[in-house]
Amino acid sequence: MSVYSDVQILSIRVMEAYAKKNHVSGEDALNIFHKCQVYENILIQYEYLHQVSFEEVMEYVEKIIEEGTHKLLVFHGTTKEFEKIDLGKSRNRRDFGMGFYTTILENQAKEWAYRLSLREKINKYVYEYIFLESERLNVKRFDGLNQEWLEFVKENRSLGGLQHNFDVVIGPVADDNTMETIQLYITNTLTANEAVERLRYSKVNNQISFHTEKALLSLTLERRQVYDGGYLHV
Repeated sequence: MSVYSDVQILSIRVMEAYAKKNHVSGEDALNIFHKCQVYENILIQYEYLHQVSFEEVMEYVEKIIEEGTHKLLVFHGTTKEFEKIDLGKSRNRRDFGMGFYTTILENQAKEWAYRLSLREKINKYVYEYIFLESERLNVKRFDGLNQEWLEFVKENRSLGGLQHNFDVVIGPVADDNTMETIQLYITNTLTANEAVERLRYSKVNNQISFHTEKALLSLTLERRQVYDGGYLHV
C-alpha cells in the first residue's frame, strides 16, 4: 500500500473520531479538515505519525485545528532563477493544467529540479514559499487516486491549456509510477474502473498548483536555494 493510501486511511479515521468527539457531522468535520489543511500536514509528518499511537495522532490534529492556521510550507524545484512567478511561462499539458506547481515535500522539489537539470545541465534551484489559504480562493482538492482525479488529469493532459476555473488545485501527482496507466486511460485502452484499480497501490506524491494571479498573491517567498544534488545552499 502506498504512503498516500496510508495517509488517506489515517485521515479518515482521525476525521471520524474528531466528528464523534466534538459532536459534529461528517461533512462539517471534512470542511474543518480542509480549511486547516489537516490532510496535508499529516502527509508531511507521516514518517513520525505512523510510528506513534492513534491518541498522539489525534492530539497532533487537534493542535492544528486549535491553532487554526491556514499556512502551509510549499516547495518549487526548477532550473530557472527568477524573482516573480510568470504563469505565461508555464509548461503545457500538465496534470492540473498550466500553472505554477509546488509540493509540500522538499525532497520531491529536489527531484523535480534534478530531472530538469538533466536536460539543460545548469543550476538547480529549490524555492520555498508560504502558502496562505483564504476563503476568497477557489480551491479544488483531490484526496486520492479516484475516478474524478483521473478524468481531471485526462482533460488537462489531452486538451492542454487550463480546463477548469480553480485558483488552486491540491492532489496526487502523476509521476513515473502512474503515467503508464494514465496514458492507457487517455487512449481508451483502459476503462476508468480498470485504471483506478491499477492505480490503487501506486506510490504517488503530492502537488499544489496555482493557476491565477489571485492565487499567486497567496504565496510569499521565504528563500531560494541552489541544490547541488546533495545539499541546498542559500
